[in-house]
Amino acid sequence: MIFLHNLIQKIKDIGYTDQMSDYEKKRLVIFNILNFTGFSLAVIRTLYSLLATSLYFNSWTIAANIALVAIFVGLFLLIHRHLYSTATIVSFITVPILLALSSLTTPESGTEIYLILYMMLAFFFLHRIKNIITAFGYSLILYVGLHFYYKNNPGNSTTDLVVTYYTAFNYLCSFLMIFITMYLIKFQVWKYERSIKAKKELLLLTNQNILFKTKQIELQSALLQQKNIELTELNNIKIKLFSIISHDLRTSIYALKNIMDAFAKGGFSREEMLSSLPGVNGEIDKCVELMDNLLSWARNQLNESKVMLQSLELRSMTANIFKFFSKKAMEKNIHLINNIQPTTQVYADPDMMKTILRNLVGNAIKFTKEGGKIEIFTERNNDKIKVMIKDDGVGISEEAMKKIFSERYYTTLGTRQEMGTGLGLMICRDFVKSNNGQFEVNSKNGEGACFTITLPAYKKIVQLQEPSINTF
Repeated sequence: MIFLHNLIQKIKDIGYTDQMSDYEKKRLVIFNILNFTGFSLAVIRTLYSLLATSLYFNSWTIAANIALVAIFVGLFLLIHRHLYSTATIVSFITVPILLALSSLTTPESGTEIYLILYMMLAFFFLHRIKNIITAFGYSLILYVGLHFYYKNNPGNSTTDLVVTYYTAFNYLCSFLMIFITMYLIKFQVWKYERSIKAKKELLLLTNQNILFKTKQIELQSALLQQKNIELTELNNIKIKLFSIISHDLRTSIYALKNIMDAFAKGGFSREEMLSSLPGVNGEIDKCVELMDNLLSWARNQLNESKVMLQSLELRSMTANIFKFFSKKAMEKNIHLINNIQPTTQVYADPDMMKTILRNLVGNAIKFTKEGGKIEIFTERNNDKIKVMIKDDGVGISEEAMKKIFSERYYTTLGTRQEMGTGLGLMICRDFVKSNNGQFEVNSKNGEGACFTITLPAYKKIVQLQEPSINTF
């Protein structure tokens, strides 16, 4: 069995190359097996005809069978040299005519059934319509010729056992060849379908793996983009910090240093020293304000500020802010008006809210001329509270408005050339957002400004007590 299996495998592999397509490989296997089967039958027919002597088979029959053996060997050599087209053409030209010649001695020998097989094989091994029609017609003519030959030369084949066995052998082998041919074609089709199905499943699995890896790559890309955004934001924070420290803080500290150096050298009289103290105090206040804003802004940017939402009574908080700025307001004769209703409560972080109001009121004083007014009032809109800080100062130009809402550090001088920190409105905007609110500015150049903070209103939760049950 092992020898037979190895022999069949070697026959299948004659002329095989890896460069051939799947379809060409299937056709080659079928051609090689049919060629070997035809070779085996031709050898048996030749031996049988030689042993039966010339009493039953003439030299044409013996010569035709010998030629068939030689042709099948030649076909193997052509296939071995990869001359597939030549082998196919030689097979369809020579084998049918040799089969017909080998049947001339014995009418009804069964050989004509082989010609029917070759008519069928023409459709499988040939591709061009011209070649198919030629091979089919060629075999058909030989088949019809044999039919009329048998009819006109009936002979006495039925009385001779040698011829009878020969005829039976031909019929049996011809039908066996048809069966083998159809089985091989069907088997190779099944095998091809299974390979296609396996490749489809493999392709589907590969696609799923590709999709999974693509999603992983997309997720990693999204994480990388997020990290890049965070790094960019941290870099921007660093740039802003250095900008602020190198500009405003450095300016104030150097101003104080110059004054202290002058004091140390004795270049000021007592009266001059006393007169310069308000300026020194102003620079110190500015440094303190800048440091407070700088720390608050940096903590918020680095997500270190924890938002503690709670109920806030705005009127009293605004009153304390006004008290803090009363001296600066009196210096410019600015009237501070607190029109917030005593019952107004918002849901926000108290420290952040104080920072927001302190920066907005300080900013309003800075840009309001002498004799002006600053008013804080609120409006209720369903579950939202609008806190508005309105002044009648110099207003904000369209160009400055764009800079206020950008991520760039921006400051400008007040009505008395007051220096700002450049952080106030940035802190207000970020803190309002952290408290689930909205920050808006309405202003025109020369017509004052109105800063609006929209925050959630505080909803008092009333806990219902269960009624007590008296038992007797």
